Amino acid sequence: MPDPITPAVAAEAATHLDNLQEPLQSLGLHARLLTQDGRLPRLRVINPKATTLSEIISAAPKHDQWLFWWSWNEPITEVAHLATAAERIYRVLAATAPNAA
Repeated sequence: MPDPITPAVAAEAATHLDNLQEPLQSLGLHARLLTQDGRLPRLRVINPKATTLSEIISAAPKHDQWLFWWSWNEPITEVAHLATAAERIYRVLAATAPNAA
């Protein structure tokens, strides 16, 4: 993650996360942009059908390439791949019923 967080980097991260909100919402997830001075913006994503299933997503550059990131600091995909990112996040937050025996 970039250090220090400049206003330009924070603004670009916020733009990428804002762009991700619509594809997530089209899959039925709730997404809210979280901002705090001196930190990268984050996107809190919640499955409204199982509110304990949530994740904090960030956007940050690595080697001059912007990526979406999981909270455990693993990349999701490039920010240009909004549908792929939304689908991967949806799969992680999907509520599934236990298999009936």
